[in-house]
Amino acid sequence: MRWRHRTLSYWVAVVARNAAQNISSTLNSLLNQTLLPSRIVVVNDGSSDKTSEILTEKSREHPIIQVLDHPDRGYDIRRVPSNINLAIASTSDLQTEYLMISGDDCTYPTHYVASLTNRMSEDTRIAVASGRPNHFGLVSQEHSPSGSGRMVRVSFLRDVGNRFPIRAGWEAWLLFRAAQMGLKTNLFSDLVYAHVRPRGMGHQFTYWGAAMYTLGYHPLYASGRIARNLIRLTSLKSSTALLRGYLTAALGSSDPFAAPFDPSFRKFVSEQQGREIARIVASVIIHGIG
Repeated sequence: MRWRHRTLSYWVAVVARNAAQNISSTLNSLLNQTLLPSRIVVVNDGSSDKTSEILTEKSREHPIIQVLDHPDRGYDIRRVPSNINLAIASTSDLQTEYLMISGDDCTYPTHYVASLTNRMSEDTRIAVASGRPNHFGLVSQEHSPSGSGRMVRVSFLRDVGNRFPIRAGWEAWLLFRAAQMGLKTNLFSDLVYAHVRPRGMGHQFTYWGAAMYTLGYHPLYASGRIARNLIRLTSLKSSTALLRGYLTAALGSSDPFAAPFDPSFRKFVSEQQGREIARIVASVIIHGIG
């Protein structure tokens, strides 16, 4: 599937909660892009600090900033995709080619968006792309597009329903759906942006464990992710949380957020990872023989 390039236009979705320390920097970095967004939609998810006041002031200064306020119902990670869906629904009047998803604690170099959209316009098979996050000098070593700083081709998003599933693994779901449709996802290592808050802390490991099951991860691949986490972070607690999240979902959690995705989709994910495991094993055998 290919899309004809029309215009390098985009809008930004930001979900903010108690982000008073960082939200101004995030918005300023978006407003300072060499390629300006058509709109910045900030979903204020019940902030109890001064986030609301900051957003009110920013939206008065910059009309392209639209704020959607929610009452405080406590933190719940499942509201992130729900809030992004609300932002998408609020932009039905826009005709842009890209959607950028940003955290409330990220700042981007001025050329970030222009570089991403230029590369995506040159290769119309790229459905999702991002740069690489840097947390206080520690640059992520992941190889897939990050959740924040992610640019999504709007035509592709519409092809998959123009909304995100309210389910564990919703961010990775988009990448696997692109692969399932024969499209590409890219992480451009030379585009580095700042991500202030630590990534993957606390409850998120349990969530990621559940996501591995809902998405249909190959059991060996899931085991490898848990082992890699233990080796990289040397944290038994986080690795145990990953395993607990995976097993809780696999054993039939009553939480609909942990329900498995469509069987055909999960089969695709498992088979894709199975092929990757086979390639790794073959490479090890060949290297050992050599």
